[in-house]
Amino acid sequence: MQGFDRLRFRERGIATKVLHGLRCMAVLIGASWLAGSVAAIAQEPVRTDPVVVTATRIDEKVSEQASSVSVVTREEIEQRGAAPVGDVLQGLPGVDVQRKGSSGNMENIKIRGGKSTQTLVMIDGFPVNSPGTSEFDIGSLTSDLFEQVEVVRGPQSALYGSYASGGVVNFIPRKGTVGTRYGVGLSGGSFETVNGNGFASAGGRRGSFHLAGNVGRSNGNLPNDGSELASFLGTGDLKVGDRQSVHLLLLSTDSNKGIPIDWSGRDTNYLETRRGTLAGARWEAKISDAFEASVSAGGYAEFLHENDPPDDPADYGSDYMIKSRKSLASVQGRYAPGKISTTIAGAEFEKDRIEDTFTPPSTTNTRSLYLQEELRPYKGFGISAGGRLDMNSVGGTEFNPKVAAYRELQSVPVKIRGAVGRGFRPPTATEKFDPWVGNSDLSPEVSVSYEAGADLVISKGRGSLSSTWFFSDHQGLIQFQPDSSGFSGKMQNVDAISRGVEMNGAWQLTETVGFAGAYTYTATWDKTNRQRILGIPNQRGSLSVLVTPSSLLQGRVDWRVEGDQLDAPPTGGDKRRPGYARVDLHGRYLWKTGSVDAPRVALTGKVRNLLNRHYEERKGYPAPGINFLLGAELSI
Repeated sequence: MQGFDRLRFRERGIATKVLHGLRCMAVLIGASWLAGSVAAIAQEPVRTDPVVVTATRIDEKVSEQASSVSVVTREEIEQRGAAPVGDVLQGLPGVDVQRKGSSGNMENIKIRGGKSTQTLVMIDGFPVNSPGTSEFDIGSLTSDLFEQVEVVRGPQSALYGSYASGGVVNFIPRKGTVGTRYGVGLSGGSFETVNGNGFASAGGRRGSFHLAGNVGRSNGNLPNDGSELASFLGTGDLKVGDRQSVHLLLLSTDSNKGIPIDWSGRDTNYLETRRGTLAGARWEAKISDAFEASVSAGGYAEFLHENDPPDDPADYGSDYMIKSRKSLASVQGRYAPGKISTTIAGAEFEKDRIEDTFTPPSTTNTRSLYLQEELRPYKGFGISAGGRLDMNSVGGTEFNPKVAAYRELQSVPVKIRGAVGRGFRPPTATEKFDPWVGNSDLSPEVSVSYEAGADLVISKGRGSLSSTWFFSDHQGLIQFQPDSSGFSGKMQNVDAISRGVEMNGAWQLTETVGFAGAYTYTATWDKTNRQRILGIPNQRGSLSVLVTPSSLLQGRVDWRVEGDQLDAPPTGGDKRRPGYARVDLHGRYLWKTGSVDAPRVALTGKVRNLLNRHYEERKGYPAPGINFLLGAELSI
């Protein structure tokens, strides 16, 4: 890796006035709504109503949800081609995905002004948040492995426990279908980037499987910024009689990465190795027409090694290793005697274990019981009410309730909804005992959140508009607080609030041209330190134009803009990270060689940061300049 050749682009100052652009977008969306020209600006196509499972633990359409839900569909993923999963989450309302520099670097998900430690990340329903940091780095995952991504905003601790106080992101893998399919893909571009992927899929009367893999390397945009990534994801489904099935999952990720920037500035020999393995199984049975049961078991193990030799004889280096394992077992029952009421009840046991170079091994156990009631008294009206009792060996016993409701007004047509919920998160062993930033006096954080929103459909589904107000009160929020030097400090409990408005919508102008956009305003306040919460931009938005001249050819232009934020730069100094704007282009051409079952070739191309803007998503980590990627995918 240290021998990678690096390409560097000349830095240019940002010419776009970010706040002016955001205001213009908000005015444009509002004016279009009043004129009756825009409907829901959503990431997914306007005329679909995807089925999701994350919001309620049962299959329901997005239109039947009381919670704020967004779905990135397979069609959306294919439009962008194989890419880091963080790229396909860009443009979702209330969701903030920030990368420390080039692809492959650390990338986390934050929702509605919360920390990434408050976002539960799941792969096919199995949690993967680190027992040490309480967050999950999505930088090693690529979008081609997944069928869709479900995002539920707002507290979900009533169903999912402590990691879900801000929201849930569930990556749903691709599954086998009837028949046999194979595929391979290859792409390359700037920074000597080369990616390869492939899949094999088969299905029949007794079951199915889908196997997919991805390998890639890139030199990055800085010295010692190279990365090598490999991932494998396999799923299998086996039918046992007419009423039972078994679902299997295996995920493996492996990354080797140069770390170009640390607390001392630019670093030329800092290397990181990270490996993760997730294995899970789920048995489902339909006991009767009204009652279904499932039993799940799984585990996620992660290994991280950071090696930073001294840069010169007067310097000192570091060699750090951490191993963690998350084990989960659960049982769930669903009782639905009719169409009006569905009751979901379950029990879970989770065990987190972590050991590293500087602290003794630590184990945290959580035993949980949850109950959820889904009421649909009549069409267009629903209530979701539930609660979860978590008995955590570190944070004690906590009960987290949530109530949500929606009502469709057929005459308008609009759906109004609202929700209130509570979440909590105990401090992890790393946050308490890390020798540099740990604080043994940390206490659990508690969040109480409220939201109210409306979803409007116009012109018989050609467009839609959604808007949501949210407010969260964080008591004892756990975050890193820099000291006066700016580059050192420790974890701290603070009292804070986050509030704001998120809007998203889309409009199918013609059969070949469609528009989509989103805007989120987030006002945060750290009451303890009397400043904004670190790492949260106050405004962010996107506007996309999708052009489909034929079923074989698609083009897409994405404009993304983000306001300023306070941050914790690695070398200290000024905390303010300026806002920025960026434009990306995507194109896809599908070449069919015959019938539906005949081989197909998809040619893809993308240009990122088209205007070659100089910007940072996180303070102190320069993002790449203009870069491109060309690829081809063959499926049989």
